[in-house]
Amino acid sequence: MRRWILVIFCLLLLAGCGGAPQDAPAGGEDEASDAVSLPVTEEAIRAAYEAEGAAVLKITSYEGDFLVELGPEERPALDWVFGTTGIRRRLYTGFSGIRDYEILYAGCVSFTTDGTLYDTAYHNFPQSGTVSFDGIWDENGQSSPYDPYSSGMTAGTEPYWAPLEEPASFGMAGRSEALLDARVTISGLELLFGPMSGQDFDAAFCAPPLVEVACEGNVMTLTCHDTYLDCMALTQGEPEDLERLQQQGTLYPDSFPAGPLEGSNRFISQAEISQEGSSLAVRLTLTEDANQYTVSSREYLGPADSGPYLRLSLRETW
Repeated sequence: MRRWILVIFCLLLLAGCGGAPQDAPAGGEDEASDAVSLPVTEEAIRAAYEAEGAAVLKITSYEGDFLVELGPEERPALDWVFGTTGIRRRLYTGFSGIRDYEILYAGCVSFTTDGTLYDTAYHNFPQSGTVSFDGIWDENGQSSPYDPYSSGMTAGTEPYWAPLEEPASFGMAGRSEALLDARVTISGLELLFGPMSGQDFDAAFCAPPLVEVACEGNVMTLTCHDTYLDCMALTQGEPEDLERLQQQGTLYPDSFPAGPLEGSNRFISQAEISQEGSSLAVRLTLTEDANQYTVSSREYLGPADSGPYLRLSLRETW
């Protein structure tokens, strides 16, 4: 009798093990829930994101899959939606809005930012980037077998090189700055800014002033708004302010001289700086070798890191 009871109990256990559904998703419930309902269409994609309160800016179809651009008030992002399964995967999350992008192949996108930080509206010079899931997911969005040599999503940004005729605007408006130093470098121009007399200043919370770049013919002009050659130009300062400012380091002048800047390089034959009302203008006469430019900023250089720093670089067309 005991033998029959034991046999029946074993049969019940085997039946329980064999009763699991055969069509359960490989990624589990969490992966299955993060998907667009089938069949995958632009309408279904928009409905899925709108149900979550996410703003869909643009949907681009590619060989049965879809690239979704999200923003603008939320943090800018790019999602890849697999058409066969509806699974959504985050490709890229950035701090700046996305100006344009191009799908290089399935799951790989090159993009250019617009330079506007989503949380502060501060304008940086644009950057370029490329993002790819690089084998971490298969063509259906399912996780691929681990490969220590290729698996893993890749993303990175690098300087954006603009053609000379493309204008740019970046920097911080609403405060006045003094020019501490300006010089021609081996590939471009460097500018160092500091506080005006009588004005509070902390380099850790400051950025270059609002700068506009425009090029006409072979002359490129950088216009720095609310920027002065003379740190005593505004009346709110007292003479003793200059002594206090000079204590920050030997690079701090009472004024930076207008006129030509010393030096040249293969891209710049002449550089000249002038005060034009409340703006500072730097005019660069370019050679035929100059075809593209880029700008890096918000770095701090000078006595005791006392000033935000701007570097303009030039190069030939690659």
